[in-house]
Amino acid sequence: MNIRKTIGITLLALSLAPAYVAAQDKEMKATVVTKGEKEIKVKTKDDEKTIMVGSKTKGMENAKEGSKVTIKYTEKDGQMRASEINPR
Repeated sequence: MNIRKTIGITLLALSLAPAYVAAQDKEMKATVVTKGEKEIKVKTKDDEKTIMVGSKTKGMENAKEGSKVTIKYTEKDGQMRASEINPR
């Protein structure tokens, strides 16, 4: 492989790394307070939070009012978006 191609591939990989890191799932343990079509409100040990949900959110059947859940989510533009909801 020539040096230009190697440098180009390296620069591409470095430019994509921050997007990958930012999109990684975080995890939260909480109790479901309310469930709507587009969001759920949950209570953590510190405070209440609103998490956006959608058709791609796995485990919505686990988000019943009063149930204790573990939520995998991503944060973008100050909003939390659930990717998966599991019972605890």
